[in-house]
Amino acid sequence: MKRFTLFTFLYLALGVCLTAIALGYSNLPSGLQTSLFVSAGASYLVCIFSTFPFWREATLRSYRRRNSLVILPWLVVGVNIIVTIWELQSQNWTMEAILQAFSRLLVVLIFVEMIVITWRVNPEN
Repeated sequence: MKRFTLFTFLYLALGVCLTAIALGYSNLPSGLQTSLFVSAGASYLVCIFSTFPFWREATLRSYRRRNSLVILPWLVVGVNIIVTIWELQSQNWTMEAILQAFSRLLVVLIFVEMIVITWRVNPEN
């Protein structure tokens, strides 16, 4: 049975936004435009995969097998946010830097979903 969650809709919204940005700005460098399209496609795939039970079950299996990996999603989210802010600051908040940050948002969403899934299973953590 397919399950739609908040994250399913967030993945879909991210893909739609990235596609709209890539199509809307014709003056973007081709590498950045390609990166936006690839991130949008990956977001659509993750949106589809997140509706199937194996997505949640794989997260729970890895959580139960290796409790030491509980901190990994937190580290990935934190490092990704810090690196993104660092790059935005160093490039003076240019449009290209902001769009690259949007491309990385998919990784953050995936790991935040992992955190939410593990919290629902083990609420005392």
